[in-house]
Amino acid sequence: MRLSIDHTTGFSYSSPVASSYNEARMVPTTSQNQTVWSSRISIDPTPWSFSYLDYWGTRVTAFELHQPHQRLTVQAESVVETRGDGSPWDEQRLVAEDDLGWSALRDPGVIASMTEFLTITDRTAPPEELAQLTRDVVAGQPPRLAALDVCRLIADRLSYQKGATAVTSTAREVWEGGRGVCQDFSHVTLGALRAVGVPARYVSGYLYPGSGEPNHKIIGESHSWVEWWCGSWAAFDPSTQRRISDHYVRVGHGRDYADVAPLRGTYSGGASTMFVTVEMTQLG
Repeated sequence: MRLSIDHTTGFSYSSPVASSYNEARMVPTTSQNQTVWSSRISIDPTPWSFSYLDYWGTRVTAFELHQPHQRLTVQAESVVETRGDGSPWDEQRLVAEDDLGWSALRDPGVIASMTEFLTITDRTAPPEELAQLTRDVVAGQPPRLAALDVCRLIADRLSYQKGATAVTSTAREVWEGGRGVCQDFSHVTLGALRAVGVPARYVSGYLYPGSGEPNHKIIGESHSWVEWWCGSWAAFDPSTQRRISDHYVRVGHGRDYADVAPLRGTYSGGASTMFVTVEMTQLG
């Protein structure tokens, strides 16, 4: 599927801001299942900026402004061709030929190479109830299918509800509240998987919600899902309970949301209000 994405975000300030320093991670990445045909970022007011790949391989536009401004707007426009995961491994509970078993995942070499994706961060730390339920679920299952069952366990407990959590909410808070959005489902899942020794990472991007009508602009959304490593990376969306299709557009990955936040920064000034719109078009 070929998609055009127009992601606009930024801040409105209660009083003029003298200076600000920001990082934007809004440009899709080319990968095995995705080709980026074009991308650009425009910023208003025009800042001093430069672009680089961060430690995780995500494209970052870093910029700073040293002129009074009361509104900051960042617009990322991209055209991407996506292919998705055509294997029905989740539906048919298939294990890949190169999948590792539990003993191999616990090899010191694997642990050393995957340390960052085994580390439980403040955002992903699971409550003891979830950790125990996860241990019960994974018993007797190969890692790939055990992780899939953990996703389903979490989906049975949590309800998707916008506005129920904040961007700073932790996995423990989400589990106790029983509600959240895609970011929350991802954090809860990551903590549960890492707690039983499955390397897992947070993936950020976009989800195209359309039904296939070409050349029709619709409201899309920023989205997140998870990948776990069991000899290769398996991707799954715990909030929608499905593997990654061509409706998903990948931007980057990290340990949790903090590593791939679309826009973050600091400024000197009064209160701010963030705004976000994502428009997506399937190109015919």
